[in-house]
Amino acid sequence: MKKITIAAFLLYTGLSALAQVSFEASSNYGKLENITYDAHIENTMYAATQGNHIVVSTDNGANWTLFYSYPGSPFLSNLKMLPGNNALSFSTGDAIHFLDLATHTVTASFPVPPSNVPDAGASYISSYSVFDAAGTTILVDTGFSVGFANFGKTFFTEDGGANWAEIYYTLDNNNIFVNNVAISPSDSKKLFLARGNGDTELDGGLLISEDSGATWAESIAGIPVDQIAFNPSDDDDIFVGTGISFGEYPENLYHSTDNGATWNPVSIAWTDETLNNITKIVFNQPNPNKMILLEENEIARSSDGGATWQNTVYPVGLSMDYYYGLNASYNPFNENEVAISTDLFPQFSTDGGATLSQIHAKFYNVISTSIGKYGSDVHLYYGSNGGRLHKNIATGVTDAYEIEQPDSFNPKKNYMIADPAIPGRVFTYASMGFFGGNVNVSSDYGATKTNIFDSFADDIQELTIDPNNSNIIYISMRSGEGGSMTKLDITDLGNVIATDITTPEVNEFGDGVVTGIAINPANSNEVYIAKRTKVFKSVDGGTNWVEKTSGLESIVEGSDLIWDMAINPLNPAQMTVASNIGIFTTVDSAENWTSLLPNIDVRRVKHSPLNDGVLVGSVFANINELASIVYSVDNGDNWSTITQSDLNYVQSYAMDYDFEANTINAYIATTDLGILKYTIDDLELGIHNPAMNNNPIGVYPNPCTSQLNIVAANNIEISSVTVFSMTGQKVLESNALTLNVSSLSKGIYLVKATSASGKSFMQKFVKE
Repeated sequence: MKKITIAAFLLYTGLSALAQVSFEASSNYGKLENITYDAHIENTMYAATQGNHIVVSTDNGANWTLFYSYPGSPFLSNLKMLPGNNALSFSTGDAIHFLDLATHTVTASFPVPPSNVPDAGASYISSYSVFDAAGTTILVDTGFSVGFANFGKTFFTEDGGANWAEIYYTLDNNNIFVNNVAISPSDSKKLFLARGNGDTELDGGLLISEDSGATWAESIAGIPVDQIAFNPSDDDDIFVGTGISFGEYPENLYHSTDNGATWNPVSIAWTDETLNNITKIVFNQPNPNKMILLEENEIARSSDGGATWQNTVYPVGLSMDYYYGLNASYNPFNENEVAISTDLFPQFSTDGGATLSQIHAKFYNVISTSIGKYGSDVHLYYGSNGGRLHKNIATGVTDAYEIEQPDSFNPKKNYMIADPAIPGRVFTYASMGFFGGNVNVSSDYGATKTNIFDSFADDIQELTIDPNNSNIIYISMRSGEGGSMTKLDITDLGNVIATDITTPEVNEFGDGVVTGIAINPANSNEVYIAKRTKVFKSVDGGTNWVEKTSGLESIVEGSDLIWDMAINPLNPAQMTVASNIGIFTTVDSAENWTSLLPNIDVRRVKHSPLNDGVLVGSVFANINELASIVYSVDNGDNWSTITQSDLNYVQSYAMDYDFEANTINAYIATTDLGILKYTIDDLELGIHNPAMNNNPIGVYPNPCTSQLNIVAANNIEISSVTVFSMTGQKVLESNALTLNVSSLSKGIYLVKATSASGKSFMQKFVKE
């Protein structure tokens, strides 16, 4: 097998095939933050996902598409319009960015200064305020930690970030933290710091500076405050809301009509809950008499500039419409329409916030994904929101089961594995973390399930079905660095027989995690496992194991790991492993391994069941990179890459693939965009087909309808013939060289001919 150098690999990646991106998750569970209307384009709004993406709707929230992908893993925070309403701003980690709406590109970035405190961790932005669209004047509050202690510093720049002045440090101010910052819209030197709680007897207070933070005066002394809002038509008219105090201080909205010189509480009758804090104050810019105020479990509305208010209460735990509003944005073309981001699902109102309806979007966290393909019938399974979801790709219909409420504190993590041969059968592991979970099987696409195994594991690492007996299942469970392997006989679901499999090389860290399981489709007792840095073979169903690592010596114990192992359904003698240092393969049943792709951390690998030589590797997100895909159409001689940019810089920890004639459909579970489908078209097949080169076995006619003939060259004596489906299931077996295949369904099959000397040869044929 020809090896490929990294230089050649990087050169080849520029030749990746054409592609198409779509989003396949249900729109019922979308999570959007900081929804913000465009001031100039009617019915257009932007929102941040719970990750590193911004999405857009041009039809008032009915449909959403991807607008911008940040090329890094930090969460986007504080999404809002810049002064002038022609660009967006957002923060990531320790920088503020300006995003041009016409080009979808970041035009300016402003890194904030480090804390410069010994032994401090990295600083992060908690809030910021921008005075002008050019970013000349910016006020930003940051947080950082030293050991287990938290601190905060506030900085101010008047020259676009060339120089920053430290204007507030919690250590110098009774350890009182800043909740929010603001610059007066009419005076770039007038700054507001809304302070919250501290770790002394002193709390709160609104600090106001008239001289760029050189000196400060305190208002609303001793009261934790948070939100600040300026009347867009009168900068002297300001509202401030109280922050979290857990009932120690009264909840209030404070109003100033003299640019903060004096403040008076506004009479609003609040209900008592837990946090009792005002989370957002928003003016309707075209009509500032209309205001909306978001609270922990209430929405208040005013039509007279904040003089009087009407409240709507959403009982905590009883209402799933609203809890803890994050942002509100009025439609500038319709003063009665307002979009509201919440800790639950985003909401839309046509009556100024009096009533709400859910905004639907396909963007949220998905735990796992799996493809079941049966002929041309494709089914997508994924675990999310504590439940199980199944989508029929042909009809587009999605069914959801056991979805948990959006306020669930610790939703179950559902790992789903589709049976490759039996339509409708899917296995799931519903993990509850420390409390363990259940392995279940369903025969109706996940609608109902039967428990077949209990475990206290974190997740299910591998599930492999015996290709000769669909009721024999091997599973590997992971708990930290420890693991277990079990053989399940589910012939009788009322009496599942579980047999523990003892795996080799137990050490002081426990049994270790089995990351790959493969079974010879011609012999169920021949089992292969990948564990830590090695591959082992058993010829007695897992009782005894022999190490098979010739060629895998570069995978070093203690620093490297094999993540996955897959058998080639078109050539069972070939198995491929994915490791943190690359992809390796064997074509002689694990006797010898060869490196196919070095120096890349590939977490999952899969062979095409249709085209020999086509294989795909999944690169998951980690501390150093975001997700990508590598694939080869010539059994690893050359590789192409679907880059992080191609995949819109998603964070993903689960992928599966649907192989078609000259297409690969990648279904990618993401942390914030639901299921991203990436289609790789126009594969250049037929470049290399090692399984068929110099093959002494032939079959005819091909395609075939009823009678298939096997011929052998070079005087080879054939002793047995076995026919397998593309999923590895044995469908026919004979000692004759003429087979009646009329009972087989239409499709592609693999013929394995075994000689009298014990050698095996493979050929494909098409059943019409």
